[in-house]
Amino acid sequence: MWIQNLKVNNFRNYFYENIDFNEDINIFLGDNAQGKTNLLEAVYYLSNARSFKTVRDRDIIMFKENSMKLEGKIRKKNSFKNVSIKVNDKDKDIYVNDIKYSKNKDLKALFKLVLFTPEDLSIIKEGPNFRRELFDDIIVSVDYSYSIIKKNFEKILFQRNKLLKNQKSKYFKEQLAAFDRQIIKLAYTIYQRREKFVKLINGFAKSYHQSLSNNKEDLEITYKPDIFAQSFDQYEEEFKKNIANDLKLMTTTSGVNRDDIDIKINGKAVKKFASQGQQRSVILNIKLAQVKLIKESSSDKAIILFDDVFSELDENRSQFLLNNLGAYQTIITATNIKSLENVDKSKVRKISDGHILS
Repeated sequence: MWIQNLKVNNFRNYFYENIDFNEDINIFLGDNAQGKTNLLEAVYYLSNARSFKTVRDRDIIMFKENSMKLEGKIRKKNSFKNVSIKVNDKDKDIYVNDIKYSKNKDLKALFKLVLFTPEDLSIIKEGPNFRRELFDDIIVSVDYSYSIIKKNFEKILFQRNKLLKNQKSKYFKEQLAAFDRQIIKLAYTIYQRREKFVKLINGFAKSYHQSLSNNKEDLEITYKPDIFAQSFDQYEEEFKKNIANDLKLMTTTSGVNRDDIDIKINGKAVKKFASQGQQRSVILNIKLAQVKLIKESSSDKAIILFDDVFSELDENRSQFLLNNLGAYQTIITATNIKSLENVDKSKVRKISDGHILS
């Protein structure tokens, strides 16, 4: 699938722009604060009915305006979809081919989209929750039912932790036992899915990274579950071993909420020993692995959004990235023309103060 056209009205610093996209590479150059990331945010919003930033819907509406509107023409195999999203202070209306969608999950089923931003480096630099979230998002991109499992788990986890802080409540033991039955079942399902998909992503990303580094760097992504088990019964047994500790600390101290994903290059932890450029390359290769996973699992091509992708990548790595994106619609932003000398000039446009220039 690919986006043929996007009309943007009162979105961030875009008053009105009518943008046609190439089916393959689209590169937008511009200085900082001109609207490059805002353009990617608009494309992302069209496919998710929400921003990839932690903001209210009101914050995406142009200053002093009361509403914003996005209209996109999507080509999916032999069919066309016209997507329209209008947001004002109180409402959000989503239409696909003039049919109203009540929830953004219906819209997400239509789109396959993979996003990279500079903030993704926190996946490596920060705590395990960032890495869990990345791989959970990857799983959802090929199996939306996983999002329901995760939401149910988080709901039960919240309720269980709340109960653990109120141990003198009536029927505490009975309630805890009921929560445990639910949370163990959900946790074991999450454990199995994470184990499966981390292995798949590792295989794809490892291959990309070897090519990117001319076989000088071996990338290894390993699932590090808090509870390792070869069966449901074993997982249940290991979880229950920690209940005494849960009661003492008044929180759930074990399970998939404590999992991590280990990322190494040549046997060394990327978080501690890799350069900024290597860290960025690792995240890019994980994203490329996600694109390949989507293609193999659904026969659909994801749309790729890369914000400031060439920053801190050397010329060889930048060229490798460009060479591996031609089969997919890719929308890239950059601040300069480094590594773009050999790119077809029809693929490159400039952004200035919320305007797309030829």
